[in-house]
Amino acid sequence: MSIDNKLDAARLRITLRDLDHAPWREVDVPLSMTLKGLHDTIQATFLWFDYHLWEFEINDRRYGLPLEEDDFWYEDEKTYNAKTTRLAKLLDGEITEFSYVYDMGDYWQHSVEVIKLFEAPIGSRLPSFLTGKWRTPPEDVGGTGGFEIFLEAMTDPHHEEHKQVLEWYGKIFDPEDIDPEGINAWMKRLANRRRPKK
Repeated sequence: MSIDNKLDAARLRITLRDLDHAPWREVDVPLSMTLKGLHDTIQATFLWFDYHLWEFEINDRRYGLPLEEDDFWYEDEKTYNAKTTRLAKLLDGEITEFSYVYDMGDYWQHSVEVIKLFEAPIGSRLPSFLTGKWRTPPEDVGGTGGFEIFLEAMTDPHHEEHKQVLEWYGKIFDPEDIDPEGINAWMKRLANRRRPKK
């Protein structure tokens, strides 16, 4: 998938793995965006809160933020700087899918699929949210196993942990409500940081 000079944007589908109803989102992003910008975009569309470490893995290379040499998540492996690596460079190498992990404790692993490359319209502001399904698990819920327990307790008023889980989360959890208004508000802030295409 080599990039011609007119193609300056990508449509991506991001899917959270290892859940029965796997949350997914589709977004349009500029190819000039860095991996750090893509991280911010994923955080916005999944309504994560950027509390934890994260990394991309692309063609056996790891990309994240520069950390101290003794940080145990990055022992014995070189980590490339996500702030200086742009999507255009990666996609020019015919990469059609890669992974993104958020929260090394809960270990939320996402697949990032390149659906298509295209020329963004004049005046467009990217990134932009297109569509998606299934709500993201809450932060610090305890990974896949913890989320399954959370759902059982949340959806059953007679469950022994229902009250505790409801108090912890603070409201009812609707798996089908992805909060598009919240996503779009956050995405608008990200897009406003970038100049519209001229």
